[in-house]
Amino acid sequence: MKENSKYQGWLLAGIYNGLQKLSIPIFGVLSTIFLTHGALTKPEMGVWTVFLVVTSFVELIRQALVKTSLIKHVNHAGEEEQKYILAAALVINIAVTFLLIAIILLGAGWLEEVQHAHGLKSMLYIFSAGMILLIPFSHFEWVLYSKSEFKGLFWVYFYRQGSNLLMMVLYFLFLKNISLDVLVVFFNLAILLGIIVAYLKVKKHLTRTFILKKEWLSNLWHFGKYVFGSGVSTLVFSNASQMMISPILGSTSYAASQGIANRVINLSDIPSQALSDILYPKSSKKENADNRERIKYFYEKTVGVALSINMPIVLFIILFPKILILILGGKEYLDAVPYLQCIAITGLFLTFLKYFGVIIDSTGKPRVNFLTITTIALIHVAITYLCISQFGYMGSAYAAIISNVIGFLISQTLLYRYFKINCLNCFKYAFAFYPEITLILKEKLRV
Repeated sequence: MKENSKYQGWLLAGIYNGLQKLSIPIFGVLSTIFLTHGALTKPEMGVWTVFLVVTSFVELIRQALVKTSLIKHVNHAGEEEQKYILAAALVINIAVTFLLIAIILLGAGWLEEVQHAHGLKSMLYIFSAGMILLIPFSHFEWVLYSKSEFKGLFWVYFYRQGSNLLMMVLYFLFLKNISLDVLVVFFNLAILLGIIVAYLKVKKHLTRTFILKKEWLSNLWHFGKYVFGSGVSTLVFSNASQMMISPILGSTSYAASQGIANRVINLSDIPSQALSDILYPKSSKKENADNRERIKYFYEKTVGVALSINMPIVLFIILFPKILILILGGKEYLDAVPYLQCIAITGLFLTFLKYFGVIIDSTGKPRVNFLTITTIALIHVAITYLCISQFGYMGSAYAAIISNVIGFLISQTLLYRYFKINCLNCFKYAFAFYPEITLILKEKLRV
């Protein structure tokens, strides 16, 4: 009964966090279907894909420097110290955001030329205004994460993503034409609505005092700098092929096809994303972070639960890729079918790799995570360049498989060294989860 109670707590948190994580790719998929079926040409869709990769770089870099450190220290600190942590996190958030704005303004023209992405420069200029809105949005979001307020986070992202899609559809229906610049304006307006909803959900947790202490500014920065390095390396690992394929092959159409396939893969990764946001606060708690046996259990159990959901999804993608591509992009994007089949298997490897980072960071070893992910990312960039140059479009898929296998072997070796984690136990938990979750659901239905 005690084990079932633990599952029910994780299940409830997982449902809300899963809904929030699900809303992002679902709205992304709906937006993709709308844009590819008439609103944008394939080259324009490629430019939009490159733009979304840039925005993901911006958001993940900011999260890496602030979010992970904020959650860890909030879970370690007493009530009195939390106001100092929040103040320090906000200052770092502001400084990093304005530095990124400067980089984007200076590099927009160069990036447009290198990516063969006509119109990207003006899109990034418009987005730089939206980045200022990301300061309060992300601060509220990270506080909600630190308090495990997953229900509130679901509504924040539901309104942000939903309003973005609604504005696209209404604009296109009434004016019959939509430009890439207008899409970025809608992107920014959706962030503004997200700020309003996030404030309503987070205001009870805000201290309404701003006292900046050098000690906490230093603590957050020194922890965050390694997570930042890991975050950049993770982004490079995730997006290297999309950022390299247009310059090497000379057209954004290839990036557009990759973007369609990656939308599908992002859906299969939802269980891992949802559970990682639950695992990090739990494993960050001091009583857990210092207990090797508990960390081993957390990792093997969480990866097992994620795999139990991921494996059927990956199998479906491999068996029916054409259906998925036709729904998302139409006949013009059928060149993405073999690419999607190849990279589908990487979803399983990424589950192990994602939780490697979560566990290593939360147990106070961000430098180890940084060095590991950076090594894997550099290997991936080299392999991707060689494979695309040699095999063209499909080379990026071959590179993804090779790099993920290498990353899996390196990360599992380190996890065994530090915590005696056995990846085979993850599969044991995965198959054991099916009867356990069935029993829990039956109990809930009887109630």
